[in-house]
Amino acid sequence: MIPYFDAHCDTLYRCMETGEGGELDYGDTRAAQLAYFDKSRQLGQNEGHIDLVRGKEFSRYGQVFALFHDGKYPPSDGMWAQCNRIHDFFLQQMEENADLVRHCRNGAEIDNAVENGKIAALLSIEGADLIDCDPSKIETLAQWGVRILNPVWNRANVLSGSHIAQPERGLSQQGRGFVRELYRHHIYPDVSHLSDRGFWDLVELGEGAIVATHSNARSLCGHSRNLTDDQFRAIRDSGGVVGINLYLHFVGEPTMDALVAHVEHFLNLGGEKTICLGGDLDGCEVLAAGMEGMQDVPRLYDALRARGYSAELLEDIFWNNLRRMF
Repeated sequence: MIPYFDAHCDTLYRCMETGEGGELDYGDTRAAQLAYFDKSRQLGQNEGHIDLVRGKEFSRYGQVFALFHDGKYPPSDGMWAQCNRIHDFFLQQMEENADLVRHCRNGAEIDNAVENGKIAALLSIEGADLIDCDPSKIETLAQWGVRILNPVWNRANVLSGSHIAQPERGLSQQGRGFVRELYRHHIYPDVSHLSDRGFWDLVELGEGAIVATHSNARSLCGHSRNLTDDQFRAIRDSGGVVGINLYLHFVGEPTMDALVAHVEHFLNLGGEKTICLGGDLDGCEVLAAGMEGMQDVPRLYDALRARGYSAELLEDIFWNNLRRMF
């Protein structure tokens, strides 16, 4: 068995959604969209990419669960109310599956959970729209144990442009203040959906470590969600981490060699202590290298081991690098 600590999944969203409406590319037809979401309803066991029962197959399993809702389709009572509903669902799932998992807020709680044979579950926010881009709500998030927050998802907001919407926009003055408030509450900003301009604005702030929870190498796959070499180096130098994304669209070719190439590229940029995993599982239809879920993650470990990478390096990539952030 191998360890597996992952910086980003959309499993909570997938469990809660019905597949009605939206433009999240989970199928070209309503029937396909419904079929995608119907595979996952409960965190304990489902037919999606991630569940807790499968998580127990790893020697240690830690997962950062993202709270997410598309801001283009706010519920009638608003995004903050939806954020609270998702958080309540997470807490309910923690309680119902207490024999398998523990909600963790810091490294000591992670270590204690896995030492007692439990899965370590942490929280992130994907897109500040979920909290109305309101810095006064960050304290509440910190009390919940949120440790990572994306200022934007794919849609631009008052804080910044995104990688795809208004990409010429960087951090606004409001965005800069928002990021400073994140750091004040020990929450890392996540740049995986941020515009390039916003990325460098964040680096210029120099407030602390930066993370890209689910982004690959743009030089190998030219998607705007991936990182340039200079961006990777900046995250490395900040003391942050970059999570290898298992979504085929961000890998390129549908082979294990193509996936491994992203790891090796970042290693060649001095990323031994920077690379982690951020699979984007349950946030995409098609995974790289024929993978069908978390049960296939050991195939990546085996492919890297077969190329001669040491057990110590793989322990860093699959556990230590992300663990040290908390």
